[in-house]
Amino acid sequence: MNYPENYINQIIQGNCIEIIKEIPNNLIDLIFTDPPYVLDWKDPIKFKERKDIFHHKLETEKWDCGDINQLYLDIASEFNRVLKEGGSVLIFCRVENISYVKKIFIENGFFYKATIMWHKKNPAPQVRKKNYVSSYETLCWLVKGFDEDKIRYTFNFKTQNEMHNFIEMPICMGKERTDHPTQKPIKLIKHYLEIHSNENDLVLDPFIGVGTTALACKMDNRRYIGIEIDKRYCEMAEKRIKDYDSQLKLF
Repeated sequence: MNYPENYINQIIQGNCIEIIKEIPNNLIDLIFTDPPYVLDWKDPIKFKERKDIFHHKLETEKWDCGDINQLYLDIASEFNRVLKEGGSVLIFCRVENISYVKKIFIENGFFYKATIMWHKKNPAPQVRKKNYVSSYETLCWLVKGFDEDKIRYTFNFKTQNEMHNFIEMPICMGKERTDHPTQKPIKLIKHYLEIHSNENDLVLDPFIGVGTTALACKMDNRRYIGIEIDKRYCEMAEKRIKDYDSQLKLF
């Protein structure tokens, strides 16, 4: 292989666009990721059970700045290259960007399958009180090179009640919560990981943040490659994984 063997089950710090180029063609079974939404909130977001946060609380924290259209253009072709035929992409995005996500990924060889709505039961409050509380996010599901007669994609159907394209779940709170402002609940990630991948599959998350996808993979016996540009979040992800591994050794 043309990339370091230790990429498997590791969090790699760096620019995902550059690092993905080191991954061989047709290697990945599932890409499950939450790219930056390119937001710039000026007011603090207040929570009852944890400290207030700013989306850009540090002058140096620019991980969520830039051109969202260019970001999707940059990743779509590389996602197609590294993903196996019939492999899936699960990508969180703002509802305003769904049409563009669909367009650019379809132009790069993907077949759009569904949009899933996540209703947050305890969303961040509307600080300025000039709009509705933002209480949902969208998750787009796309498949590479879909042809139902020739290519099988992984889709592990659970019970009818678990397979709605709408899911209600609170945002991270309590011990699970870190100070990453867009951290997703591990229960949410595990649910869709189990539907769209199988044991021992290799899952890529090029915007892995504080490592939630990696933790879900470890819990469900999947392999992973995680990429994160922010050193601080890499360290937090590695600590969460280490803490999980240490807990397992107690049993």
